[in-house]
Formats: sequence, structure tokens, C-alpha cells
Amino acid sequence: MKVIVCLDDNNGMLFNNRRQSRDKAVTADIIRGLKGEKLNILPFSGTLFEEYGEDTVITRNVPSAGVFFNENQSFEKLLGITELTVYRWNRVYPADFKCDADFSAFTLSEEYSFEGNSHPKITKQVFLKNDYEV
Repeated sequence: MKVIVCLDDNNGMLFNNRRQSRDKAVTADIIRGLKGEKLNILPFSGTLFEEYGEDTVITRNVPSAGVFFNENQSFEKLLGITELTVYRWNRVYPADFKCDADFSAFTLSEEYSFEGNSHPKITKQVFLKNDYEV
């Protein structure tokens, strides 16, 4: 499974059950990167991808395969991750829910920055599971 997440510099994801931030350039980049696959999202993320309805599938449960955008789930619930894409806001926001992914199980395979709509610099990192072969 491929998982996508947005994090601040302290791996924060949520504050008071609300996303820390949003950026249209990030959602557009996520959709471009799907390459024909559907993006699985939970209802919590529905408003972020309203204009991309044909590219998304709203599911009530965390999927076990495909591409999943994770905003509010512990990584302990996510099994079989082969690829982890992280969009970093390059700043620190208040956070009471943090990413608990074990990054030591992954190798950074790609990293670059781009200008967002609401953030001057967003860094995209793509990690591959250490024992996963492409």
C-alpha cells in the first residue's frame, strides 16, 4: 500500500482534531502522482479533494491496498506500507496528534521542494520500504 501524509517539522498531523494546514498545490500534486490509480480517503479528508471526485474513493475504513491519504489515523493501523509520501510544511504548527510511522523502516528515494499556494516552500519526500523491491 502507498500512504500519503502531510506533516509539520515535528511530525505533527492534527491539532484539536483539525488538520494543521491545507494547500491546493499539495492536493494537485497528489492527484497528478496517482497515474491512473484512485486515491482512498476517509470522510474527514473529503473537503480537501472535492474537485477531484473522479480520482478519489471515500471509504469508511482504512484500506489495506492501493493509495491512501492519511490525515488522522495511527500508522499502527496501516499494514503493508510499501511507499510513504510525506509533504512537509517546513514549519511547526500546534499538534496534539503526531505521525507515529517508523521511518527507520524506510529509505528516502526522492526529495524536492516546490512553492505552494499558502506555503512558500513545501518539501515532498518519497520513502520506500527497506525490504520492498520496485
